[in-house]
Amino acid sequence: MRLLSLAVAVALGISSCSPKYVSWDNHDPFEDEEEKVKIVKVEPKNKTQKVPKANEEVEEKVKEIVDLPDIYEVSCDISMQEVDLMLRSALEEKNYKIIKVSHVTKGMKEQGRTDFWEDMNIYMVCRLSDGYYVLKHNPWLVGMCPIRIYTYRNKEGKLVIGMYRPSLAAKWMGNPDMKALDVLKTYDKELKEVIDSVCQK
Repeated sequence: MRLLSLAVAVALGISSCSPKYVSWDNHDPFEDEEEKVKIVKVEPKNKTQKVPKANEEVEEKVKEIVDLPDIYEVSCDISMQEVDLMLRSALEEKNYKIIKVSHVTKGMKEQGRTDFWEDMNIYMVCRLSDGYYVLKHNPWLVGMCPIRIYTYRNKEGKLVIGMYRPSLAAKWMGNPDMKALDVLKTYDKELKEVIDSVCQK
């Protein structure tokens, strides 16, 4: 009898220690069902409150949305000096500031690398006033700022100008924010126009 009791106790002990599969698919299993996070739309207290001018301007620009691939590139037969001048001018017209230009090819040559792409540069650009809306609820997106426009000369000898689509950042937007998304889509449209304007001849 003692042996049977001991066997039952051991069996119960083993079953209580065996791993249990926990699914995170639908919710945090360690939270109660009633405590699930709910997304609540907050309305302004004063419904007649005027939208700030910056918001109105962005809304106006977002009316025309462009569908872009993740990486957008154009190429043309043009010198790097011309591209530099035209890029700076086109960005300035749309109120973008060039924070820094990274001269990748120059750096590679300084290291003695001779078998590398020519005219490879990275233009880091931003419009700080919009950064407020993009980063307000998603501070980690600062890692994708400033936006990069890049250049390099391809194997056919043409200069390529391109960028990663700015609205790709929405993929990592943990807190859905329509205002931020509208700003990013505006970047898509405006920076595509900047890149296209350089190669329109």
